[in-house]
Amino acid sequence: MQTIDVINSVTELSDARVAGKTAVVIDVLRATSVMVTALFYGAEKVIPVLSKEEAFSYRLNNSKETVILAGERDADPIEGFDMGNSPLELIPEKLSEATLVMTTTNGTKAIRKAQTAGCLFIASFLNARATANALTEAEEVVLIASGTNGAYSLEDVLCAGYMVELFMQQGHPAIFTDAALGALNLYENNKADFPGISVRGRHYNILKQKGREKDLDYCFRRDVLDIVCVRNGEKIVLRSE
Repeated sequence: MQTIDVINSVTELSDARVAGKTAVVIDVLRATSVMVTALFYGAEKVIPVLSKEEAFSYRLNNSKETVILAGERDADPIEGFDMGNSPLELIPEKLSEATLVMTTTNGTKAIRKAQTAGCLFIASFLNARATANALTEAEEVVLIASGTNGAYSLEDVLCAGYMVELFMQQGHPAIFTDAALGALNLYENNKADFPGISVRGRHYNILKQKGREKDLDYCFRRDVLDIVCVRNGEKIVLRSE
């Protein structure tokens, strides 16, 4: 029987929770939204790294690749990078077969910390349904809400709750942990006025104050990208059918 669990922030993330299981990393604002969009636009792969130095080193050591450096620290672009952490800065014509190297405050840390997962998927509202549909046969699924600076973040748990609802709609026998049911409750209480309480969240309002309203609008679009993104070694790629 399938088990669905939710981790509410990267602080809760440990090997005991994810080792050998199917993990799904969610960072709605904005890391996984950027990754999913980049792969949809034709990027060959996304390389998540922990530091800007690691990003610069990748470009130096892979000069034959078209490498685009993307990322942020505290929601601001990183000096010397090609772009920030905005899906709207992605240019499809420049992404074809390119490598997007990313470092962010939250999402890339969650990906690295979940390295013992048996399989790892990348999801956001943009591709939530496609990802849930791809996991119908997974025995143990752990949805990881990355959070903000180690703390609970409404939009990530809201997305996890949406995915829990999608799993329930599949109609397969499943066990949902208390954390999964809590995330589902958050989504059910906000879906009629989506994104609901998220607009009062700390991270949402930091981005709003920085003039990122268009990013916010984009990142809360549900199921507009019918793609599945998975870890393959150290890179994130589109899953081949």
